[in-house]
Amino acid sequence: MIYRFESYTLNTGTLALLREGEPVDVEPQVFAVLQALIENRDRAISKEELVAMVWRGRVVSDAAISSRIKSARQAVGDDGRQQRLIKTIHSFGFKFVADVCQAQALTPSSNEALQEPADQPRDRRASLVVLPLEVHGKTREDDVLASGITHDIITSLSRLHWLKVIARASAFRLANSQLGNEDLHRLFDIDYCLCGYVELVTGRLRLHMQLIDARANTVLWADSLAGSQDDLHGLRLSIVSKAINLLELKLSDLEARRAQLTSPENLDAWRSYHLATSHLYRFNQADNQIAVELFNRAVQLEPGFARGHAGLSAAEFQNAFNRYPGTDTARSRKAALSAAEKSIELDQMDPLANFVMGRCHWLSGDPGSSVGWLERAIALNPNYAQGYYAHGLACLMADDAMRGYDDARAAEALSPLDPFMYGFYGIRAFSHIADGDDENARRWAESAARQPGAIVVMDLVAAAGCQLAGQQDSALDWLQRARQRKPDIDIDYLFQALPFAEGSVRQRIQDALSQLGLEHTND
Repeated sequence: MIYRFESYTLNTGTLALLREGEPVDVEPQVFAVLQALIENRDRAISKEELVAMVWRGRVVSDAAISSRIKSARQAVGDDGRQQRLIKTIHSFGFKFVADVCQAQALTPSSNEALQEPADQPRDRRASLVVLPLEVHGKTREDDVLASGITHDIITSLSRLHWLKVIARASAFRLANSQLGNEDLHRLFDIDYCLCGYVELVTGRLRLHMQLIDARANTVLWADSLAGSQDDLHGLRLSIVSKAINLLELKLSDLEARRAQLTSPENLDAWRSYHLATSHLYRFNQADNQIAVELFNRAVQLEPGFARGHAGLSAAEFQNAFNRYPGTDTARSRKAALSAAEKSIELDQMDPLANFVMGRCHWLSGDPGSSVGWLERAIALNPNYAQGYYAHGLACLMADDAMRGYDDARAAEALSPLDPFMYGFYGIRAFSHIADGDDENARRWAESAARQPGAIVVMDLVAAAGCQLAGQQDSALDWLQRARQRKPDIDIDYLFQALPFAEGSVRQRIQDALSQLGLEHTND
């Protein structure tokens, strides 16, 4: 519905307040106060009614109500002295007293309101709106905390270049709205809706989230995260980081599943990208070849698609890194670097582009040159678990004095279900090898090799870890497993994949594998 009064227009369909056609910035609760007063302008409404309409019956102080009324007046050029539009009814409540013209708004179901120009290309990225979190608490500080967490989630998700996130200004106007998920889909043309609430009970904060398919109005995923309120700032950062990584993994998986339901000839660039990513992380030659083909399709359909080029670089990197049978390793190295450079050229602010650019230096035996790129990837997305992993590993390979404990902890905390978990554990193992802590090196190396999708290099690392810890029988078992997976494997295979600089880590691993009878290529 559209309400016009003086020079103002309030549109409940788009949740907008305009003054002479220009947007007026109002907080969600202030908009809800104005809407409640205007819709009930034929009478005075009590404070209790206003609380029920705007705060949904939560306990609210008189000071909080007065603050919102003051802000509502300021938004429409009124104040407590004039009370030209919003009049206080003492000992009772408030009444909207201005003349109002009412008209039917173009609602989310009105096709003409949403039609794009015929020549406007549709953004094919997955799209999501984050609804302001509700609060199961009692104080204004709790409202502020929930708003802060919502803002942080929107900001962090916006760093994912493959995802279109509705801006905060629009999302926060949805607070207290009665729009359903299907309405939100029509209004914003979105695929997903994230909603939830913050619960504060006996010194603990818990964030409950639901990811909803806005088209079908079905819940796709739900989870909750919790922590102590002793350090609210640290807790807020921790909860947001974990939420972002859970969402990124889930959304990427959902997009890949949607792509699987599309016939190959109808796959667009984004769906090709997501489907390719699902094959990439299976870490085997057959799936990686499918990933290469799908990434190539994505960049052929959209040559300016930076993420597509970055994905292609990752797939070619995997070919060269694992030296799959029949692979022209030199060609794959060159293709990985070329695709990474193209991705950076198209979008130097994409964390994935910087990540793949950094890893390409491993293929040329220069991990030190990758560190700067990986630091940049983390700076662009502080929640980038794989960025921390690659950074920790690059530092270990480049400098014998470096350790990867902090990077490993950050990666594991951010993405506990990550397909690179074997790598997260691996950098712990290498760090313990560097410190001479052989028992912990063995423990983490074996844990790494047992992770789903662990590559054959990790079998050699586990073998070396067991040998260093004096468990030769276990070491030989891991070496046998490595040879079963790759019969011609040797020491050089490991160090061509992981080009450790000369130093104690490289020497200790090399000595351990030599003691087990593994040879160099030229021996």
